[in-house]
Amino acid sequence: MKILKDHFSLSTALLIFILLLGLFFRIYKLEIFYPFGHDQDLFAWVAKDIVADHHFRLIGQETSVNGVFIGPIFYYLIAICFALFNMDPMSANIPTTIFSLLTIFSIYFVFSKFFNKTIGLVGAFIYAVSPGIVFLDRWVVPTQPTILWTTWYLYILFSLLKGKIKTLIPLSILLGLIWHVHIAFIPLLALLPLSFLLSPKENREIKVSLKDIIISGLILFSLLLPLVTFEVRHNFQQVKGLLNATQEDRGDVKGFERLIKTFDATGKSLSGMFVLNNNALNLSLNVTVLLPIILLIYILYSGYIKVLTRNQTIILISWMGITLLSQFLSKRSISEYYLNNLFIIFILVLSIFLFKINSIFKKLPLALVICGIYLLIVTSWLINRPDDPGGYLQKRLTIEYIRNDALLNNYPCIGINYIEGNKGFPNGFRYLFWHNGLNLVTPGGDVPVYDIVTPWTISEKEVSVKFGMFGVILPHNNISNKNICTDKDRQLLPLWGFTN
Repeated sequence: MKILKDHFSLSTALLIFILLLGLFFRIYKLEIFYPFGHDQDLFAWVAKDIVADHHFRLIGQETSVNGVFIGPIFYYLIAICFALFNMDPMSANIPTTIFSLLTIFSIYFVFSKFFNKTIGLVGAFIYAVSPGIVFLDRWVVPTQPTILWTTWYLYILFSLLKGKIKTLIPLSILLGLIWHVHIAFIPLLALLPLSFLLSPKENREIKVSLKDIIISGLILFSLLLPLVTFEVRHNFQQVKGLLNATQEDRGDVKGFERLIKTFDATGKSLSGMFVLNNNALNLSLNVTVLLPIILLIYILYSGYIKVLTRNQTIILISWMGITLLSQFLSKRSISEYYLNNLFIIFILVLSIFLFKINSIFKKLPLALVICGIYLLIVTSWLINRPDDPGGYLQKRLTIEYIRNDALLNNYPCIGINYIEGNKGFPNGFRYLFWHNGLNLVTPGGDVPVYDIVTPWTISEKEVSVKFGMFGVILPHNNISNKNICTDKDRQLLPLWGFTN
């Protein structure tokens, strides 16, 4: 008993240490590395719509599928944080950081339950400190809980394989969250009947209590109520959008070329978890195409050496197969963004691999040495990483400078002109202008116009001040006609992607 107690205490201490590592990697220089672009500008605007404009919303932003929107849960969580912290967009990091810590614990719990505590700790560690995952979590988007969702989906599938079908309540939560997190989960639902069919008939616990059925039904109904309400009001727009998307040809590559591109995108997505400086996109095609093949081979090998059971091996191979096949058969462009649901499989396989290395070299804790070296490398990389010259901090300082100058000159409203050397950089300013109380109208010769230059080097002689890559050129006139500020023809167009 003492040995078990000591082992439990050591596992708990290591898990706490890993959780602290995960927290550190996600909040270190939080404002400097906060990538406040269009997606962040958009969720902030939706949160403003909820809190400041008192608009009860049934949907979030539109997805890449025309007419299909993501669910509103993420936006309500952001709105709560905004309401508590004076509409500060930095507060949006609170729910995503909590999701990250929950994912670390969940990986440990699920891996430990079906394998052992060592594999659980290694998996939690990989998720906690891997650079690609860390900065994916820092991105702050509705799909951020993808790995959390897939971790618990893996738990349900492996539980079904054991004949334990008393997973109705957690399953109802996951099913209800698909629309709110990522519609790319839908094809993975085919694994549910497969897991059930693979489970031993004699061990199936068919009994499901009425209480569980009622609770599960209420959870599912509550999570899907916004979707059902929206669809009824709008003539099933999203259902039609999904059906149309299956027929819509985006002109992407086909045949063998598409197969190679599917494996290439998968390899880039998986390798992006670990490659420093986010340069996985520059890896050789030979490397990225081989990576998912190697992953498939090692899953089969893990089944052969009995680390994975036969049925667990079938589920993991089927999971990868469904994901790759759905991308291959899709008529839409292939994107690494839709392959993130494979991360949990990659993390599990790597954890098993390190555990087996540790088992072979029993006198040398090789897995611990590898993890320790990796931790030193990624910690050094994070601490020495250059500040983001185009992130949230620099945008905030730019807007605050414009606000202070406009207040000093008593401008009732202003115009903003973006001068850019590269496309895309003006994204992320709209909410910050509103948050700083600036009244914007369309630029013109009858209103003070500030120029935001990106990068400032393209107008070096004209800019008055520089913040990171942004430069500000002050207005050439100080005309301040208050009537312009309320002129309907001079109001800005709605933020791109915002649906009211």
